[in-house]
Amino acid sequence: MRSVSYVSCALLLGLAFFGEKPRIDAGREITARGQAPAAAMTIEEIPASIDWSLSGSGPQAAASSENSANQKSAGQSPSEQNAASPDALVAQVSAVEKQVVPLAHEPHHQIVLRNDFVRVYSVSVQPLDATLIHKHDLPYLAVSLGASDVENDVNGKPPIRLSLQDGQVMYSSGGFAHAVRTDAGMVFRNITIELNKPQGTARNLCKQIVPGPLECAPEATKGKKGAAEGDDDMPYFETDGVRVAVIGVTSGYDYVDETAKENAVLVAMTNANLSVNLGGEHSSFLHDGDVVWLPAGTHRKVVDFLGTHSSFLLVSLKDPSDKVSASGAKQ
Repeated sequence: MRSVSYVSCALLLGLAFFGEKPRIDAGREITARGQAPAAAMTIEEIPASIDWSLSGSGPQAAASSENSANQKSAGQSPSEQNAASPDALVAQVSAVEKQVVPLAHEPHHQIVLRNDFVRVYSVSVQPLDATLIHKHDLPYLAVSLGASDVENDVNGKPPIRLSLQDGQVMYSSGGFAHAVRTDAGMVFRNITIELNKPQGTARNLCKQIVPGPLECAPEATKGKKGAAEGDDDMPYFETDGVRVAVIGVTSGYDYVDETAKENAVLVAMTNANLSVNLGGEHSSFLHDGDVVWLPAGTHRKVVDFLGTHSSFLLVSLKDPSDKVSASGAKQ
């Protein structure tokens, strides 16, 4: 029995002596077969080193070794790269947020009508969103489609809050850049009408649109349309170049201008169900936020085809020499 035990011990000892033993040096780390000793590791490098040592040789180990070499050749440790990446991302986001773009390049502004005299944009900003900072180089009008509460951030000025009502009309002479933020959680929609020609002095007529007194003549609300009397059937304000009115139509009360002397932009308000007739022919059906060009010298008629009550913004260009076709192209 003892001889058998001796033989077993000899066999076990022989296997131990013939097995490969790792070399341990107090000044070096345990190295993989055929690899040079690794440099001292930081805490951030430990997970990558563990993955590399467990993977052994093969494609993954080779890729990890190549990545590590690339990092060292660039003069950056993984810890420095990890620290720099979030900062670089924040810097890129900040640069995008501060970039000022032309109005035509702001993605929330979609152009719906363009000619030599106006550019009309449909604007929509969803809740908890914001426009890019964009330039308003030219004078413009805007009409709100629905109520909204937004933050208006004008470059160089403190942010202000705007509580806008459905159908509210605004005018600006331009020359600034701003961003609109829907941080109150309400959608922001409007139609923006950029005016290509200088507008001169702006004057209130029967609505307070710009600072200054009202100049509402008693006969100002009496037009050719024969529409029902109401607060929205009157001229709002004017500049040297345009006259702005909100007009209401309903069953039996249509807007008619048989000899229109001025080109005009018509914007359907949120309650609108309009049928537009130009030159004796049907032109289009219009609803909330739809826009149509009304050329001078063409018979025009606008009716509420549902027989309820509809309103539209009418922006008339005062210069009678501006001849533009029904498509909006200058003649």
